[in-house]
Amino acid sequence: MPATPKTRVEVIDQVLDNLGVIIEGQPISAELRAKVDRGLNSAMATLANLEVVYVADLGTPNPPSGGEFDEELFLPLTHCIAWHLASSFNLAGDPELKVMSDINEDTLRRIGRPQRTRRMLRLDPQTRGARGRTITGNFTKGT
Repeated sequence: MPATPKTRVEVIDQVLDNLGVIIEGQPISAELRAKVDRGLNSAMATLANLEVVYVADLGTPNPPSGGEFDEELFLPLTHCIAWHLASSFNLAGDPELKVMSDINEDTLRRIGRPQRTRRMLRLDPQTRGARGRTITGNFTKGT
């Protein structure tokens, strides 16, 4: 079953939750949503410029709608965005947000990296010489 992509509103709501500015069960106000919405595109542009992650469809701001954020990117991405927007919520020096951002930035880089295309052949220990030196010579002719 393919995962359904997350929307811009879901990303904004999770960023607010990561920032800790809403209480469990509290409805999210339009002002808080708009505050994150204003900074979302610039935070995503920064992450794309740093080659951390690129999302093709961010949706439209003001009011937030649309957007396609892959399920595997959702949680790490919201932590990184929360750190980028922390100063807007007077949380610029919060060490927890910084640590979570660093950890999740690394996760996003690992998710987005290409598969290794060049595999190295492991040598048989019997083809090595004394002390791990490689034996030179032509093995097909026996020299």
